[in-house]
Amino acid sequence: MIEEGALGKMTAQFALLTLISFGGVNVVLPDAHRFLVDVHHWITDQEFADYFAIAQAAPGPNFMMFALIGWKIDGVIGAIAASLAIILPAGGLAFIGGGLWHYFREAPWRRAVQLGLAPITIGLVFSSGYVLSSAADHDWLTFGITAITAVVTLYSKINPLWVFAGAALIGTFALS
Repeated sequence: MIEEGALGKMTAQFALLTLISFGGVNVVLPDAHRFLVDVHHWITDQEFADYFAIAQAAPGPNFMMFALIGWKIDGVIGAIAASLAIILPAGGLAFIGGGLWHYFREAPWRRAVQLGLAPITIGLVFSSGYVLSSAADHDWLTFGITAITAVVTLYSKINPLWVFAGAALIGTFALS
């Protein structure tokens, strides 16, 4: 059961998360998972993984996952509120930051900032992958499929779409 005031809490949390989304909205997935699944229990691990999969499969931006979560919490109003909370703060910050970044294009500290943000972004992306695989993998078979898919994708020149399609086929037949 979703408690009273969930829409406001969700909107405020998503607006805050979007301000640290260096590298895209996927980097905030670990904290979104903690907030939605572990703290408030508004959705399950499986729903979190399913919403991510739906958003990835559908055409359009990755933040669609948050619209689906908003829908679950408060219907159409929740979907709109979640979408705006994910888009507006980061969009406004990017607009202002982009202008300032261009203005200071010759500043010596700019390169240091760029170099410092790279490992942060990589760490956030890896933590998102860990949270998603933890939410979706519940036995040795699904964990194995995820691990093999990750290794093949990282260390081969095979198009990742073929690797993911193969993993989906193996998972479909092995789990049915």
